[in-house]
Amino acid sequence: MRTHTRNRWGYGIIGVLVMAMIFFNLNFWNKENGCVQAQTQNQKPATPIQVLQLQANSSKATQSLMQALSAGKFACLFFYEAGNADCETMEKNLDAYARKNKKDFEVVKVDRKDPNNSDVVNTLGTQNAPIPLTLLVDPSSAIVAAFTKVVTPDELAQAIPSPKKTETLKYMQQGKGVILCFSSKKMSSCKDIQACCSQAETQLGGKAEYINVDLSDSKEANFIKELKVDPNTLVPVTFVINSQGQVTGKYDGEVQVTNLVEAATKVVKSGCCPPGSGKTCPPPQPKKK
Repeated sequence: MRTHTRNRWGYGIIGVLVMAMIFFNLNFWNKENGCVQAQTQNQKPATPIQVLQLQANSSKATQSLMQALSAGKFACLFFYEAGNADCETMEKNLDAYARKNKKDFEVVKVDRKDPNNSDVVNTLGTQNAPIPLTLLVDPSSAIVAAFTKVVTPDELAQAIPSPKKTETLKYMQQGKGVILCFSSKKMSSCKDIQACCSQAETQLGGKAEYINVDLSDSKEANFIKELKVDPNTLVPVTFVINSQGQVTGKYDGEVQVTNLVEAATKVVKSGCCPPGSGKTCPPPQPKKK
């Protein structure tokens, strides 16, 4: 019965929490690891969390969240109930991480039973969510991870996306396609391929955004690993994600502008790459010159 209730809540909040995460292996709502997994086959492009508007009668939690995000910090919305042992353990772990990362991270604690926090609880629909519930919110106000069990400070650190991954998620949450180019200055074809990516972005007219990821950037090491890109590759590796959050193109080395545009606008029929399947749609074959 408990599992049924959890799954029902998971689908109810999915419109707020789910971003096209299948590409990034962020498994939402998995009973094994405490994250939320999207399983609907007709999932629409997700939208970013709508941060509560700061008003005179806003709760302290809302004000703390707004202040943290305005300062460019990541914030953890921590929903708890007094007397719950798991909540107490999670709170200690969050506090430990926050002490070491106070410049970039802040914990916003929300007592779910406190009527003063009803603005946060009702807006996110967490009245009946399993606890402890921890939502990781990036500075752009998007929820980038959700935990429904106790996690360690190390696990929390791994959930915080790199700058380029954060940027990628932001565009995906806006319903845009993304062109990701992993490259380094030492590559002879680097400038030409980056130029193709820029031209494709221009032709797409706001439907997709181009992001270049420097393979030598240590901050992006985990992102590079997640995408299974060889950091020692001799040629740029380009991924294309459509507005549905599906990988519709992957190119090692040379790529044409037309390939990128077609991949970014490719519409995948329901059932081709259902969220949670762990699969990606096959990239379009490059056209012959």
